[in-house]
Amino acid sequence: MRFDEGRPLSTREITVLLTMCLVWGFHFVVIKVAVDAVPPMFYAAIRMTLVAIVMARFLCWRPGYMIRVLSAGVFMGGVNYAFMFSGIALGTASAGAIAIELYVPFATILSVLFLQDHVGWRRGLGIALAFVGVAVIALGKGEASIGVGVGLVAIAAFSESIGAILIKKSMAFKPFELLAWFSVIGTVVLWSATMVFENGQVEAFQAADKWLLTGAILFSAFGGSIFGHSAYYWLLQRLPVSQVAPSALLTTVIAVFFSVLLLGDPLSTRLFIGGAMTLVGVGIVLLRGPKTRPPTSRPLEAGAPESLG
Repeated sequence: MRFDEGRPLSTREITVLLTMCLVWGFHFVVIKVAVDAVPPMFYAAIRMTLVAIVMARFLCWRPGYMIRVLSAGVFMGGVNYAFMFSGIALGTASAGAIAIELYVPFATILSVLFLQDHVGWRRGLGIALAFVGVAVIALGKGEASIGVGVGLVAIAAFSESIGAILIKKSMAFKPFELLAWFSVIGTVVLWSATMVFENGQVEAFQAADKWLLTGAILFSAFGGSIFGHSAYYWLLQRLPVSQVAPSALLTTVIAVFFSVLLLGDPLSTRLFIGGAMTLVGVGIVLLRGPKTRPPTSRPLEAGAPESLG
């Protein structure tokens, strides 16, 4: 793979990148609307099932790597979405969009602990700033549900970072093979989770606006997951990570904009200050990170340069 460091993006690359950010940013609005209608893990299970059906043709068994990849699938395809969607259901889409960016500092810390990566003082400062920014949002007075929601999304980000460490050395897998396995494992985990931890799924589904819910599921599966990841991997094949990874920051800004505009999320001083601190901190970590080596996988669609997934 060849990277042309420093060249300007072509019109086609800019269009793909901006469209990807718009889709992933708007996805937070879609998630919030859906999880206000049906239980969050139930919704995540349905959309992940659809992704698994579409991606099943990419499944490939590679001996010697499967334990690591299947384990990563539990964290990146199941646990992270269970916590993220539940967090957005309790809190707001805009707060969730900011909190999921903790994936970057979490993954950086784990890479130091388990992969012997080095973090200088600038990236250390960025990590600290990101965590403080999310804390500012979560610890506001009188909004306990938002704080709990932000906490659940932070756990989702941590789960995703664990999965990323597990697959860091699984270079034998192509990106869509990983996405296929993550969707299959995620389907199993999420259906199990909704059956154990949620109730009233059938009643909620029957009471929901079927057109709205169907549109949300299709957007999540085909827009957030399949298109989002396809665009991201396409960009990584052509551009250095330093030009692609910061798209996560634009995605979050778009998510907050749509959440305020369409959902009426309050753009409070605390959210503005905390969000700015988080994005600046994450930006420092990203821009001071590796510039030529692409990540093995990034399944977030919502908060990803993607969550995953």
